[in-house]
Amino acid sequence: VDAGALPWPPGAEAWNAKELELFIGSGGFLKPKAKRSVAAPGTVPATQTSKAESKAVQEERIGGSDEPDEEPSSFEVPGFSKERHAVTMPVRVHCEDTAPHGHVRLESLVAFAERIRSLALEKVGGTTLADLMEQKKAILATEYVVEIVGPGIHHLDTLRIDTSPEFPAAPLFPWTTEMFLGSGQLYMKGLFALNLCQVSESGAYSGIDEERYKQFADTWRKFTKPGKSTFSPTSLRMFKAYEIAGTPFTPSSRREVQYVVRAADCDMYNVLFQARVASMMEACHSRHDPMAFYVNIRMSVRPGDALAVHVLAEEDAALFICLRGKEPVLTAFGHYGSSRPMCQEGMKCAS
Repeated sequence: VDAGALPWPPGAEAWNAKELELFIGSGGFLKPKAKRSVAAPGTVPATQTSKAESKAVQEERIGGSDEPDEEPSSFEVPGFSKERHAVTMPVRVHCEDTAPHGHVRLESLVAFAERIRSLALEKVGGTTLADLMEQKKAILATEYVVEIVGPGIHHLDTLRIDTSPEFPAAPLFPWTTEMFLGSGQLYMKGLFALNLCQVSESGAYSGIDEERYKQFADTWRKFTKPGKSTFSPTSLRMFKAYEIAGTPFTPSSRREVQYVVRAADCDMYNVLFQARVASMMEACHSRHDPMAFYVNIRMSVRPGDALAVHVLAEEDAALFICLRGKEPVLTAFGHYGSSRPMCQEGMKCAS
């Protein structure tokens, strides 16, 4: 492929390797807008900074010495556990959250994870998603994995959500999420790649710049887990966070289904709400017992969009490729039937 012949966005020639990986990894959804800074005359080179300065910078990157206080949680009120170093909150499973195969709907699990993040955003940062929308900003989930790993669950059971963010590079701030049964047994594992974006007058989304990303991150760094990170500035692809199973995905059937995106599939940003994907794909596939999903929202999907959903399936797994015209705007990979780990092979098919 001749890279010079590809339709690169304006300013792409100034991107560094990290920004190029962000653009390619998002399928062109996020366009970096990094500004190059020029050292002023007389500036001391980084190599000459003192050890004390270096330590201060390092402390700033990991949240300094600030440690969040222990804070109790309750329904709809997130708290903080110092023992687990996680933002935490209980959530009750209602009838609309249950599924015929005896588990919580994947859609509800993703919505629970979104709920604790939104409530924490307001409690810690004093900002709601509606406030961000008025500021022409948005928090978008472009990729995520949700996995059921525990036994069946009952109506009105309570799940404890533990979640924590990390800040590898603008505009990405992933959240690791776990949900536990009342017995303490792990029920769900999730990883959500969120992006802090700015919204243009035309409604287009682009990654926020480094300076505003840092301002946002400074409020949250103390909630990151010390010594534990899934991503880094040079490793931003989600599939790298998962193991290689050594077994390729080998579909034995293929079908095409038409799906028209409804307003009920979308949120206040007038784009697809990420939690809806597993349920949308269920309408296109014969299996109704999903246990894990990887979702890659490659481009904005809006109400009324007509999607040609190509379903490639084997006995207990399926790959979904959703085309709007000729554009692959949404892809997903699902496991069905029994609980087993999500792995790189399937995720790469949908990446």
